[in-house]
Amino acid sequence: MISYAPFPDQQTALSEILEELHDEVYVYDANTLSVIYANKTARRRCDWSEAEVRSKKIYDSSKMFDTEAFHSHVEPLRARMSDAVTVETLHEKGLVEITTRYLSSLHGSPVFLSVLRDREHRRQLERARAQAFSEIVHDLRTPLTSIMGALKLMDSGTVGEMPPQAKSMLELIQRNADNLLSIVGDILDLQKYSTSATPEQEEFEQLDLVELVKEAVAAHLGYCAVHNVQLSLRASPDQAWIKGVPLRLHQLLANLLSNAIKNSPSHETVDIEMLGTPDSWQIRIANTGPGIPEHLRDRIFENYVQHASAKGTKVKGTGLGLAICKKIIKTHGGEIGFSCDTGEKTVFYVSLPKQAPPHEKT
Repeated sequence: MISYAPFPDQQTALSEILEELHDEVYVYDANTLSVIYANKTARRRCDWSEAEVRSKKIYDSSKMFDTEAFHSHVEPLRARMSDAVTVETLHEKGLVEITTRYLSSLHGSPVFLSVLRDREHRRQLERARAQAFSEIVHDLRTPLTSIMGALKLMDSGTVGEMPPQAKSMLELIQRNADNLLSIVGDILDLQKYSTSATPEQEEFEQLDLVELVKEAVAAHLGYCAVHNVQLSLRASPDQAWIKGVPLRLHQLLANLLSNAIKNSPSHETVDIEMLGTPDSWQIRIANTGPGIPEHLRDRIFENYVQHASAKGTKVKGTGLGLAICKKIIKTHGGEIGFSCDTGEKTVFYVSLPKQAPPHEKT
């Protein structure tokens, strides 16, 4: 057991490590909650001397200590339902993560070991790293946009006519530059949501979801022609009012529709349906095809997950589309999911909270 008495040789190294940790470490009696040990970081923040540590209870460690929340936190340990429990909570130093374990003391009395980590500092580091990454990727997009502009000028004949062989090569360069620009855009979008910047910085508006869906369908008719697939918008309500960010919801629908189209066999139809529940509007996008492999179904909304298309080839893209969709839906207070029958039909559905029509607002 950790104490201020001399350590056995085999515990000396462990004691020194615990003392120097940046995390706060507490060992305290599981029954009386009397503190047995607090490392240097914990003592410094609590303003305790080594001599007075053993006169303290664990609830003396914070003015914001919530006794009821603490007992709920350790209840699974007392009931032997878990070896360790972790919780995030607000603290004097900001957002912290507390992990507690149940241990048997050398003296036979059970103890709790709690480690308190400063999540706020970690989040600041993560945001700084994400910001640096975003700036690098953004710097890639600027020259790519210029390259795309120059290629389009060449393709339009503004700089002179090109021989057929050169024009064919130019089209190949344009497609690859466009793909690269799309990848950069996906990475930037994902980074925005990872740093939680988008919900606060973007304006939410009252929108008619029916109009958004119709616009998305019209925008993808050309993509359908390329893949020899039909789009069918089934009967929908006259209006479906929601609150959202138009750009993000267009992005959401574009990702879901393009996925359904490119994963459908030729001559098949992608069905789009809108349904209403008492509290939400639901969009269902269904396509036939091989479906999502079983080993990917639990991870389909994770970053960089890709699988073969209905044509048997790897789907082009970053594998970020569905991850971005999930983040968009989360910021809009909705839900996203799917059902899949292998070799038959895959249905992706999106639910968004209903809003009263503008004329009904007081």
